[in-house]
Parts: sequence; C-alpha cells; structure tokens
Amino acid sequence: MSSYLSFQWPRPEHPNFLCYHRCFDNANANILIALQVPWIQWPNHPLNDANSPWRTIRGKARQAVQEWVCVLEEKALGEVHHKHMRITSMVLMHEQLHLTVVSLTEGEDHMKLFYGFAADAVADLEDIKELKLGKKMIKMVGSGKEAYPVMRKFKNRFV
Repeated sequence: MSSYLSFQWPRPEHPNFLCYHRCFDNANANILIALQVPWIQWPNHPLNDANSPWRTIRGKARQAVQEWVCVLEEKALGEVHHKHMRITSMVLMHEQLHLTVVSLTEGEDHMKLFYGFAADAVADLEDIKELKLGKKMIKMVGSGKEAYPVMRKFKNRFV
C-alpha cells in the first residue's frame, strides 16, 4: 500500500451513527476504526435479580436483546453502509458479552446467566446466525420443567 495514501472520512451528518473515527496509521499498514456500539442494558438493577429464577433472567436477557436491536437499527441509520455496520456491531457485541461473562466472579451467577443468555440470543439473530460464532454459552440440561441452565466453561485468556 502506498505510504502516501490519504483518507478523508466524512462523519455522517445523521445524528445517529456507530462509527465515530476512521483513519490510516502513519505507515498506511492498518486502518483504525472506532465504533460506539450501544451496550445491552439490564432492564432494572442487576442486584434486584440476584435470586430470580433462571427463566426470569433468560426472559429479561431476550427482551434486552430485542430492545438493543431496535437501538442498534436506529444508530445504524446514519451509516452509509448501515447493513455492514449493523452486522459488525452484532459480532462485536457477541464477543464482548463472552468477555464479560468470563470476567465475572463467583457470586455473580445471575449476571453470568443474563449476559450468557444475551450472547446466545445475539448469536441467533437473523443477520449473523449463519456465521457460526461458536457454541452457545449456556447449555440446557434436561427438558421441560426439569430443565436447568449450565454455563459452559470458556478459557479466560486474561487471567
């Protein structure tokens, strides 16, 4: 690549956007892209759900993902290539949810469940489900009323 390549990126004039910075590094070896991806919000304070049944937490996680998709759609409208940004944001959110779950400690099981169920719901979104982003974070054991969730073990590379 030419070391003289210059890149002028016009920020979208739309008030909603995901990408807030793009540039080449000095050697033109890399493009630097900074995104502001909205975070999946817990619907109330997490401590309020510390002793909630897993089905309640799963329902809240699924609802939070659906609300997040609406926010993401609105933010992506300001992007020139809104479908690319939406898909990129979904993949990045899935990864961040994985990283969040493995960083949580003992005693934060309700949060692990919420973000684990959310990660699985993001991976199942129509736009990215064919990407095969790996195993689900939460494995269901049993069926019907006897079923219960088990968090899969993922390596935390930061510990």
